[in-house]
Amino acid sequence: MPLRDPVAVYNAANNVEAHLVKNALLASGIEAYVTEDISQVGVWMGGLIAEIHKPQVWVDRVDIERTGPVLDEYERRAAELRDPAAEKVRTGPPIEVVCEECGGRSSFPAAQWGSVQQCPQCGGFVDVGDEDTASDWSEAEAEGEQ
Repeated sequence: MPLRDPVAVYNAANNVEAHLVKNALLASGIEAYVTEDISQVGVWMGGLIAEIHKPQVWVDRVDIERTGPVLDEYERRAAELRDPAAEKVRTGPPIEVVCEECGGRSSFPAAQWGSVQQCPQCGGFVDVGDEDTASDWSEAEAEGEQ
């Protein structure tokens, strides 16, 4: 059934994303439609020109309030898929690191996971939160001593 009073509720980056959002809305009982980008308007010899025409997801105006939570959940999950470590970074405990230069142990906030920091003891560079954390080093040292 066509929408009586259509409203665009989501501008997608591409046709696939528009259909993912539409399917999420349909699964929540909200009738939704997609206008796809099938035009050649943004095409030139150098490739595509961004922002000329974006695929959109449309719903009926009476359903607009119900779309908010569905779209918020979609955005949260999409962000999680783009950066699976993001949740770990925000909520994790401090990260213990052993410096390869001096052997000194340091603690860094969870927000610095995946970054390179300076060792407070010697000024050398340490990888924070990669596979080589302090607990991994302790286990490796214990195995090497045996």
